[in-house]
Amino acid sequence: MRASNSRKIAGLPDQLWSQRREAALNWLAFGLLLAAWNAADDGEALKRRPESLRGYSQVSVRAIARAGELQR
Repeated sequence: MRASNSRKIAGLPDQLWSQRREAALNWLAFGLLLAAWNAADDGEALKRRPESLRGYSQVSVRAIARAGELQR
């Protein structure tokens, strides 16, 4: 007689399938949480680069700190 249950065909115990399902659901929930967090608006405006550094494609943290000190 042929087994209709795919778990029996694969030879994996029921406990392993439930653990895999739980792990997959945990990853899905984690991904949804990250997506919601990224989409959330904190209400804070993003800080823009100082005018003196806007022409550069890459700026170091040290350069931004120095430019901030110069503006004060």
